[in-house]
Amino acid sequence: MLAELKDVFDKMNRDRYAVGYDLNYNYAQISYCKIDSDTPETLSTVEGEETYNIPLVLSKRRSDGQWCIGAEAQAAVDDGDGELITDLLTLAINKELVSVQRAQYQATDLLALFIKRSLALLPMMSTPEKIGDIVITIRNADNTIIPILQETVGVLKGNSDKISFISYEESLFYYMLYQAAELQNHQILVCDASESYLWSYRLERNHFVSPALATVETVKHTDFLVKDSLASAAVRDDKFMSIARDLCENRVYSGIFLIGEGFYEDWCRESLRFLCKNRRVFKGNNLFSKGAALAAKERTNPSGYEKNIVFLGADRLKANVGIRVLKEGHETQLPLLEAGIHWYEAKGERELILQETDTLPMLIEYVTKNGSAVAEFPLKGLPVETGRIARIRVTATMQADDIVALKVSDLGFGEIYPTTGLEWEETMKL
Repeated sequence: MLAELKDVFDKMNRDRYAVGYDLNYNYAQISYCKIDSDTPETLSTVEGEETYNIPLVLSKRRSDGQWCIGAEAQAAVDDGDGELITDLLTLAINKELVSVQRAQYQATDLLALFIKRSLALLPMMSTPEKIGDIVITIRNADNTIIPILQETVGVLKGNSDKISFISYEESLFYYMLYQAAELQNHQILVCDASESYLWSYRLERNHFVSPALATVETVKHTDFLVKDSLASAAVRDDKFMSIARDLCENRVYSGIFLIGEGFYEDWCRESLRFLCKNRRVFKGNNLFSKGAALAAKERTNPSGYEKNIVFLGADRLKANVGIRVLKEGHETQLPLLEAGIHWYEAKGERELILQETDTLPMLIEYVTKNGSAVAEFPLKGLPVETGRIARIRVTATMQADDIVALKVSDLGFGEIYPTTGLEWEETMKL
């Protein structure tokens, strides 16, 4: 009987999907895979073609009042049946109001509508229980944009609790985690020409520590416009050659990836010839969405690869945060926040007993540098007379990648020492 139940649950698990969603300022792109698969596919909006990018535009048709997205929205506008809403991500980040046919909408709601409609293009989205996790990947996943995106997806009924966020850097890490062994030995270079400027991502893996550490160096090349109508192909090729030489100097790459629509045109002949010299070079357009799908797959059905290598990105918490306490006469740490998790997902809560003190000693242990620090959190107004015992609840979240928000509540100690009802809030810089 137990074996039969296990078979049923295993089949249900195998039928679930992991979804990766690449969201940038120009388009969205969706990749997906079953959670027992290592090879994501990318949704094409045109059957039989590799039309992966869904333009990040929205329109409300005048004829029937229906909202449409992407190429359908553009077609409606071309037919004179609506106005095109562009720059959705920028408008949402700035929390602007958008006027559409004499009505006003929050830009965050319009972005949520776009995300919902684009995800609905996946047939399996009609059955929510078939979706394991959805990971949205975005460039510059910082403390400005992540809270806004969290607010945006919060209005998506049924799926908001399954959605999480990672950076392009982390998507690259997860994509490479599943690549062939010959691509695992040395550094990886990604040149991304999907937006206005060229971006480069250099993945480096340190195998001299255990577990190995992966980091990504990101550069925005503001001197290289992807679509520079004033520059000839030869001039653009020469500019890219200069960037490529700098990126390759004194470095060994297992693979180089040229991604984005900017590389579709035949302008980089000499620079491509240089990059291909004793190196493996790949062209494509869906690396980040596939990496996000594999990240979603790891959350639902871990492969075990991350036991051997850990990604340490700019959006990861760089320190362990806890409370210094005495346990059986010995000083120890009561953990609150663990290093290595995304700072915007970090939350910890503990209850503990204080005796004859109105201070809370916070302990910070850094993982990217040697050393630790102690910060005293004063609990003003908490009674500290002889023998006084207080039970408190400590909640910790992150306001930014280096700012901890603490909240402490006095819970009292039964009928002996009733609660004062006091609460304290403080921020602490790491």
